[in-house]
Formats: sequence, C-alpha cells, structure tokens
Amino acid sequence: MLISYDFMELIKPLEDFGLSEKESKIYLANLELGEASANDLSLKSHLPRTLVYDILERLISLGLISYAIKSNKKYFIAASPKEFLKLLKEKKESIERILPQLEVLQKTKGVKRPRVEVYEGVEGMKSVMNSILRTDVKEFFAYGSSRSSYEIMPAFMDDWHKQRIKKKIIMKVLYNNTEKARAKVKEMPETLINADLKFMPIELESPTATLIYGNIVVLQSWTKEPFAVIIEDERMAENQKRYFRELWKIAKR
Repeated sequence: MLISYDFMELIKPLEDFGLSEKESKIYLANLELGEASANDLSLKSHLPRTLVYDILERLISLGLISYAIKSNKKYFIAASPKEFLKLLKEKKESIERILPQLEVLQKTKGVKRPRVEVYEGVEGMKSVMNSILRTDVKEFFAYGSSRSSYEIMPAFMDDWHKQRIKKKIIMKVLYNNTEKARAKVKEMPETLINADLKFMPIELESPTATLIYGNIVVLQSWTKEPFAVIIEDERMAENQKRYFRELWKIAKR
C-alpha cells in the first residue's frame, strides 16, 4: 500500500515538477491502484470526490492520467512515471525555441538589464570565488578587505590560488593600509604569484571587499555569516574599473 512509503518524500519531487500537493496525491493514488474510479481515488487520497474530478481533468490535460469507460463507468489510469521525463523534454524544447525572443525582451532600449544574485554562507562564497576561475578572464581587480577570506576558509583559498596561478590569472589588489593586512601579505607570499599589490591610504579594518572582472562586480562581506552579491552589468563593471585605476594611482606599495 502507498501508506507504507514516506508519502511526502514522493510528493515533494512532484511538487518541484509543477504539480500541486493534491494533484500529486491523486497521481500517486492512481499509480498504485491501477485502474480506479473517482470514488476509489477519493477514498485513497482522502480528498472530496468533487475536488478529485477537477484534479483529474488537470492531470488528464497534462497527459499524466487517461481514462477508459467500462459498463458506462469511467476508470482512470495513471501514465507511466517516465511520462514526466517526456514532459520535461517538451518544456525544455519549448523554451529553447523562444529563447532568442526572451533574450530580446530582457533588454530595455538596447541596454541589457543588470543581473543580480545573492550568495550566502561559506559554500556560497566558494561558489563566488570559483566563478572567477570558470571565466576566461586573465585579470581581475579587488579592493577593500584585508584577506578576510583566509580567516573563514583558509584551505579553500590556498587551493583557489593554486588554480588561479595555474590558469595564469593575474590579480591586482588594493588593501587598506593596516598592520594586519601587511602582515598577512608577508606570511603567504606563495599565494601572491601573478599578483600586484598596493595599499590605499586608509587605515581601516574592514570585512568588505569588491571584486571586478569582465562584466561582473562582486560585493563581499566576510563576516561570521558571510555573503556576496554578484552584479553583472557592463556599465557598472567599467565604472568600477575606472575607479580602481584612479585608486591605484594614489596607492603605495
């Protein structure tokens, strides 16, 4: 019997697919019972029969349930679970067909709208840093934080720099001019290969940093609960690069 299964464990993926909880219950009940009347499905799912009819119509329209009439009585049959894969494929193909038009709609007066994403926690920060390695950029800029990333995920940052150096990605970094920042630079010279560093005339410890690469600007907060905001916008990235170059002129080694 269906009740022997973890019911919610089966329902949740169906909800992720796009079915409602009640639609999921009816499909699962029909899948287990085989040919079943609306009354059978009502009893099995503990849903009112009037509601079951409405749900069945929706599932029939999706191709997840069909029916047959025997002795003037309607019996419902659940489609094979593999039908979900077919529907997913059809959805994917439908979106791919109109993707070019959707991308045109994404633009306003010829200017692409900024894409903004928020990443939270240590795993989120790792994803943000790895996004740099996944691009084809050969140089990126950073200013602000005094290597706070090492305080939160030192082993990951060691490996990250090894990969950065292997990919020959150059980084130009402006640190705030603090004793802590200068000490950290001296402690880990192996991570600063293919790097150019300067110190801004700002004696302020700060957990925040800004990274710029390609058309991306990343705002990072290296607190106990770290988070980052990725902004993909060509104009903003270009403005940040110009700002960085002006700061670079007044910074000292």
